[in-house]
Amino acid sequence: MKSISRRALLKGALASTLPLSFPSIVLCRDRKDTRERPRVVDVSGPIEESLEILIEELGGIGRFVKSGDTVLIKPNMSFPNRPELATTTDPRLVKAMTWSCLEAGARRVLVADHPMRSVKLCLEVTGMKEALKDLRGVHLIGASQEGMFRSVTVSGTKELLTVKMLRAAQDADVMINLPRMKSHGATTVSLGTKGNMGLIWDRAIFHSRLNINEAIGDLNTLVRANLTILDGSRVLTAGGPLGPGPVEELGSLIGGVDPVAVDAYGAQKVSWYGKRVAPEQIPHLVACHKRGIGEIDLDVVDIVSREAPPS
Repeated sequence: MKSISRRALLKGALASTLPLSFPSIVLCRDRKDTRERPRVVDVSGPIEESLEILIEELGGIGRFVKSGDTVLIKPNMSFPNRPELATTTDPRLVKAMTWSCLEAGARRVLVADHPMRSVKLCLEVTGMKEALKDLRGVHLIGASQEGMFRSVTVSGTKELLTVKMLRAAQDADVMINLPRMKSHGATTVSLGTKGNMGLIWDRAIFHSRLNINEAIGDLNTLVRANLTILDGSRVLTAGGPLGPGPVEELGSLIGGVDPVAVDAYGAQKVSWYGKRVAPEQIPHLVACHKRGIGEIDLDVVDIVSREAPPS
């Protein structure tokens, strides 16, 4: 069979779709000019050392966090599973990121997700509570009450017209997304853009009433993280999002400012459900790209690969 280039595949995926105009309703401000060529940094090695290198390659923590900021960190912690099962973000990454924000002068750091199981169990079994217990100015939030969310109207979209968004996300100065790289039965992968569903109250409608891929695209017109770092230390390659399933020891952190470029690069790093998948074959990434949220074509993305020294 004749091979198809990534650019040709992208052109085919979007050929029948006219460019759409969407509002720039970004809840967390982006302090960097997003018109520059996107950069994705891939660092392998111990988590804490890899995170330090990754952030420096992107310009340092001061690029993202200023003195007095309220920072929202969004990990995956919606299931009461140990990090080894690769369904939740490694607490070592969350702690290291939180500490980095505090060192940069953050006034408060909110670590939040909307658990799909018992909040108490999710925060304890994932290791988040233990990891963050001694850090002052840090608040661990299991957003399980509807009053913790505020309605937002989405204009210029077809699928998602209104959504209840986590108040902490709306009020934060900076958002840092720390999703676990894992598979998902409905969307093939769950990375940064898909992981933003953990910021909303009524996510069941994405699976029941809406086209989930288009709705994810709509959601990402509302919220764009200032920084996305994929936890690829271990990857759940099938059986996601809850698991259990096969886990690949990838040993990488993958990050950048452009959330679509980060997801696109992460998606092609491993096999999902036993096969390789190009970013342009993942409908919700295509939906995000169509809406101007980020770059899906890795031919126009600068990729920086580094290796952290052993700890």
